[in-house]
Amino acid sequence: MKYLFIASALMLTAVSCQNDTAPTNTFENSISTTLPKSNGKSGTVLVSIDQSLWQGNIENIFKDRFSDTAQGPYIYAEKVFNFIQEDPSTINTIRKKHRNFLRIILDTEKSYEQTEVTIQQDFKATDQLYIVLRDSDKERLETFLKDELKTYITLFDLEETERLTKKYKNNSNSGFNREAQQKFGIRISVPNSAEFKANKDNIIYALDKSVDETTRDNPQTGAKGGTYWSQKGTLIWSTPYTGESCMEPQSILTTRDSTLKLNVKGTAVNSYMTTEYAPTHLPKFTFFELDGQKALKIEGLWKHEGNPAASGGGPFVQYSLVHPTRNTVVHISNHVFAPRFNKREYIRQIRAILSTIQFVD
Repeated sequence: MKYLFIASALMLTAVSCQNDTAPTNTFENSISTTLPKSNGKSGTVLVSIDQSLWQGNIENIFKDRFSDTAQGPYIYAEKVFNFIQEDPSTINTIRKKHRNFLRIILDTEKSYEQTEVTIQQDFKATDQLYIVLRDSDKERLETFLKDELKTYITLFDLEETERLTKKYKNNSNSGFNREAQQKFGIRISVPNSAEFKANKDNIIYALDKSVDETTRDNPQTGAKGGTYWSQKGTLIWSTPYTGESCMEPQSILTTRDSTLKLNVKGTAVNSYMTTEYAPTHLPKFTFFELDGQKALKIEGLWKHEGNPAASGGGPFVQYSLVHPTRNTVVHISNHVFAPRFNKREYIRQIRAILSTIQFVD
């Protein structure tokens, strides 16, 4: 899908998927089982460009195009993607295996009719997206970046989500998936590290407390040993489907809050999870279809309620789906708790989990 997207967006560019010296017009992948794993932080692209070419217009173009705000249930505004710029002479063999690699070349030894694009998956490492932009005309290259750089940011963004979706499908919690199929008629891949917090007839709830690359040994945490726990929670419950009114956003939010109050308790006495309804952070609703069935996406913030001493909160994304055979509405709510850290990559993770949902009888 992502290559159909990039091809339609860039019909006038020459696109290749081989290497940065001998491009050919094909989108076929060249996957080697002997390749090492890619490295680098998710949500970041390494930009390899000569320092002399970078300074000035191109640097300003990058700063402008990477300044867009990510759309979603954020407490504070966050950028849609980050970049790191380096001169090729300083990028060692390990750094060339960065998961998102963008090489920009001014090639004056050859004459190009237009900016040439090389796209390579799994080029120097597995799960790597390696893109080369090459031209002999500096002004035309700058114009291309002004017009098309956001397209490539979107491509890197899509690739990050696909990596996560593949990761969760290949290493999912089989117990949680089994319960989801039996009780609610859906398949879903939550991380294998997630543990059950509730497993009842009417709700299942798993919490993943695994330490990731962002929260491990980070001095920002202030925690002993430099480790701070991030958490991702997945809750599933269902309600009877009696007609279109069951899919009204306010009705679903009411059901959501009553379910959370009973099943997701805070650490403070009598505290529980609920939805944030502050005017500045009202939940947002989007209707869509999943496998031809009506569905509602809710994006918002959650908080702890019920005890003045209770604190904490974060973003959530919920799908409410009309099941095709069970005459129910299935609700899948994924939330994040990661104080002191940006939430963009966590939101990407819970969206990837939701993208694994499939109906079963």
